[in-house]
Order: sequence, then structure tokens, then C-alpha cells
Amino acid sequence: MQKLELKTNKDKVLRALQETQLEGLKELDRICRKYNISYSLGGGTSLGQIRHGGFIPWDDDIDIDMTTENYEKFLKIAPKETDSNRFFLRCRYTDKNWTRSFSRFEIKLTHFGPKNWDRIKLNSGIFIDLFELHYLPNNKFLRKTVSSLLFFVRYLEMYKMLGVYNLKPKYRSLIVVLSKITPAKLLLKLDDLLKNCYGRKKTNWILDNAVINGNHGGYPSKGINEYEDVMFENIKVMDKKNKHTWLATLYGENYMEWLPPVKRISHHKWFNLDLGVYKNKFDLPKNYSEYLTLRYTAKKLEHMKSISLEILQKVSQICDKNNIKYYLLGLDSYIKGNNVDECGKIWYGPLKVAMPRKDYNKFAEISQKYLGKKYFYQSYKTDKQYKYSYARVRLNLTSIRESKTPKFIEEKYNNGFFIEIIPLDNTSNNFKKRKKHVKIIRRLNHFILLKWKRNNFRFFIKHNIKYKLKLLLLLPFSVDKLINKLENQIQKYANIDTDYYVDGSGYQLNGLTIKKDILGNGEVLEYNGYSFSFPSNLEKYINKINSVKLSKTYEKIKELGYIKNNFPNSYLEEFTKITENTIKIIQKKYPHCYLNYFDMPDYQLSILRYDEKENRYLSNEEIINSQY
Repeated sequence: MQKLELKTNKDKVLRALQETQLEGLKELDRICRKYNISYSLGGGTSLGQIRHGGFIPWDDDIDIDMTTENYEKFLKIAPKETDSNRFFLRCRYTDKNWTRSFSRFEIKLTHFGPKNWDRIKLNSGIFIDLFELHYLPNNKFLRKTVSSLLFFVRYLEMYKMLGVYNLKPKYRSLIVVLSKITPAKLLLKLDDLLKNCYGRKKTNWILDNAVINGNHGGYPSKGINEYEDVMFENIKVMDKKNKHTWLATLYGENYMEWLPPVKRISHHKWFNLDLGVYKNKFDLPKNYSEYLTLRYTAKKLEHMKSISLEILQKVSQICDKNNIKYYLLGLDSYIKGNNVDECGKIWYGPLKVAMPRKDYNKFAEISQKYLGKKYFYQSYKTDKQYKYSYARVRLNLTSIRESKTPKFIEEKYNNGFFIEIIPLDNTSNNFKKRKKHVKIIRRLNHFILLKWKRNNFRFFIKHNIKYKLKLLLLLPFSVDKLINKLENQIQKYANIDTDYYVDGSGYQLNGLTIKKDILGNGEVLEYNGYSFSFPSNLEKYINKINSVKLSKTYEKIKELGYIKNNFPNSYLEEFTKITENTIKIIQKKYPHCYLNYFDMPDYQLSILRYDEKENRYLSNEEIINSQY
């Protein structure tokens, strides 16, 4: 394969990480050859060797497989043989806090890992994963039973130590409960008992202890003890002599074909990277860690805001062309109303666009016709897995994680980067009736979210009596039934000419009721280089926001550090002075955002655009058109 050019800083940093990992592989290979320990490349590392002659160009780790005899021998020898100033073997025998069945060979004085490792204070260096290959029973039923039980136990080990889900098990709540009440040592003993239940007898089937490979029942063991030397990058290493069956089981018969560009992503979510002394070997920028990790920076938040404004511009164009009324509300209208546009250059959360219900429905009907392939419209009517009572316009081929949305729910629908489209519904002119109507709408929205996002055992045991009672009372109702009740409430004043709007989402605009003459037909104002429709009487709208508990919006701006206490007379002169506290707050609410092809050019991997058949790099348009 032709060596691909390192075009961006992200390319260079990934390559620096890979070359640093090779230092660990060289040392591991040296020990194994000296003491006659056989090993083979595992998983994507083995695939990368045969398909690319080294790393898969977008891969960021090395996997090694060893049969039980070799694995146990390595665990005994490596800690004594290796230079303790440079390397460390992390396993259950060398680290009492390591409660996993596999091990890691780490490079000292470096740091590499996801955010949850900080929580358990696991100061892991750049590492190589070491997996044990153990035999399974020949009997199909027994083999499936043992491999499934091992999968479950190893999943419990992972959750107990890290508190995260990486896969999609059927019994999430059971895993949470069992991981809390089962000691780590007992899980490791169960692991040992299960993998040795057939003794050390060699059989026709074998399994590794990588949880991510699932419980498919193992691999044919023929040739597993036969090794050959192969070249991986520029070094000679060992690998399985016949690895076709192994790779075909993991990746399918067509494993030699490249993945399409949109699937060339790491399955890891790195949050920390420090190359230590090894960084001096490479020509890297000072902020090199930003290019491979999920940490937000002022520069990234600025870029995210510019993308939000581009999405809104597309929505605005559709509305203008089709005579649809809309208003940019939320924090951005507050910023605009106080003449501090500079604060609006940073992304603090999704833009909020409100439309009167008739316009909202019209936009829903025609939007996808005009949005094209780059964007898409999402509501509970277009996506049965999505249950919010408001819509979103999302950017394709991207994703953003919301901390309050359970991961297993978010995995069910396309969670691309988005702006929110919120309906404004008619409500009564009578104060008491209006208050009651708004209360019902807010309560139904709350119940929908409880039933949709919190209807699980983990949430039930975690929260107070009040929430437990709510969940019990909601048992007879499905989410769709609650949505129907909400729609009936919305229809209550739909055909009556009233003077007030209510926030149809129940909470995205603080559940406000707004007098229609405040919004009017909208006033087009310039905002950070674009022209958008704001409330006709922006001053009155701001006063309305200020009347809500000293303005949650204002407090949010202060909390995020965008402005000083004497707002609005003084504000941050440069948005790049955004504080670390600001970033922590945003990171907590939105743990990570993948912009992929729409990220800043230097933060994109070139390989994501590379067409190996035509030997050229694709444009955004070509990638989107080829995918949709």
C-alpha cells in the first residue's frame, strides 16, 4: 500500500501515538523471543498487518494475543525482565486496583486514556492490550453457554471498574445491580473457573478475553499454535500463521476491503494524551493532545457555534422562501438584546428557534425537501425512537453526546450535531386558565421524559421517593400515549384567536408564556455575520426573561464565564479568554462532540476522505452523496 501523506496536525499526532506504541511492541517482542514465548497480533492490529502492512491508518491501539501457557509465562517474566523505568505490566498481580481479566503493557512517563479513568484514578500510560486465548468445549451448546457466561462476567468486571457501557447487553439494569454487590475478586474467580471449566485440554474452539468481541461462541482453533514472522510497520513481529478464519469471524469474509470513509473512526473515546519524553521525537504543536482527545477548547467551541449558525441560516432560508415565521430565542436573543454579540461566538448549547404551531407544522412538512443530504429534520413523527416534543435539525455524519440522555437511548437514533425547533402554542387569555394549561403542558412533557429516559431499574433505585412514585404511577401509560395526551392539550386552544403563546416543549424556553405582540412578525437583525429573525420587541422579550427568577438565562451566562458581574456594560473582550470552569460546565452537559468532516481542517484525519480505489481524497459533498 502506498504511504499516505500526513496532511493535518491530527494525522501527525495519531502517527506520533502509533510510533510511540511501537516502542512498547519492540520491548514486548524482545522479551518474548528471549524466553521463547509465542504471541500473535490480535484484532485490528492483525487486520492492519495483512491489509496495510502495519496500523490500520485510523487505528490508535495495538492488540496482542497469547495462548494461556504463553500468557501466564509472560506475566511471570515481564515484570522482572523489562526496564522498570520505561515499562510497566499492569495486571491483577501487579496492580490491586486492576480488576480485569486481560492485561496491559504500558510505556511509563506517558499518559493515555478516557475520561472515566480519571474517576478511578487510573494513571495509565500509552499501552498495548494483552489478551489470553483459552479453549472452549467442542459441544456447541456447552461452548455457547460458557462463552455467554464469560461475556457476562467480563462485562460485569468492566462495569464494576469503569462504570461505563461499551456494548449493548440485554440486561443493563441487572449488570448495574450485580456489579455493585459482587466483589471484584469473586468476578475474577468466576472468570478463571469458566475459562478452565474444560481443563487445559486443547479443543477445536478458542476464545480471547476482549469484551468488545462479544459472545459469538469463539473461533476455530486450528493453526492457533502455529506462528510466523511478519513485518508490522518497520519491525519484525510474530503472528498467527493462518489467520483467515480468525479475521473472517471478527470482520467478515470481505475483511480485506477498506471500510467506507464514514466508518473509519476509532471506537475509543480518549480524553487524556501525554507523549512524555517521546514527543521530542516528533514535530508536533504544543497543544498536540487536543487533536486526539474529546476535550473542548475555546477554539472548538467557537467552531461549533459557527456550524450552529450555518444550520440556522439554512433553516432561515427555508422559512423565508416558504413564508414561515420563526424567532431566534433563548440565550442568543438575550445576548442580542443586550448588544453583546461577542458572547454569542461561543457555543454554550444548541440554538433555540421557535415557530408558531402552524408554521412549525408547515416547516415539518417541507423541511427535508430543502435540507438536502447534509442536514435532516428529526421529530417523534419522523423517528419513532426520538420522543422529545420539539424537533431538531441535525447535521449528518456528526454526533454529540448529551449527558442527561442515557447512552442506550441515544444509540437508537441519529444524534448528529443539532439546533432545536420549538413550537409555540396558543394558550388562554384568562390568567387562571392559562396558568393551568401551561402547568399541564409542562407536566406532560416531564412525564414523557421520565417514561422515555428514566424508565429503568437503575434510575428507580437511584432517585428519591417522589420520583419512584411518579414512575410507578406512569406504569400504565406508554410514551406514545402521553404524547397523545400532550397533543390533545395543544389542540385545546389551537383554533382560538388568543393573545398568548406557551412554550410547547414545556421547558426549552423556561416554559414561558409570551404575549404574541412581543414576538410580532419578527425583526431581522444581524447577528455574528448572519441575518436572523428576532422578536419584534426584543426589549420587552428581555424584560420577560428577566422576570423569570432573576433570569435563569442571565445567571447561565454569568456561570459560564462569558461576562463579568457588571454586565452588560462590560464583557469579555476576547472570547478566547473563556475560563476552564466554562469548559468544564459545557463538557459535563455535552461530554463529547464528533464533527468529523465538518471539524476544523487541522482537526480532521485525512484518511477519512481517502478513496483507496481512486487513490484520491473526497470532498464533503462526495462523501455525503456516497453515503445517502
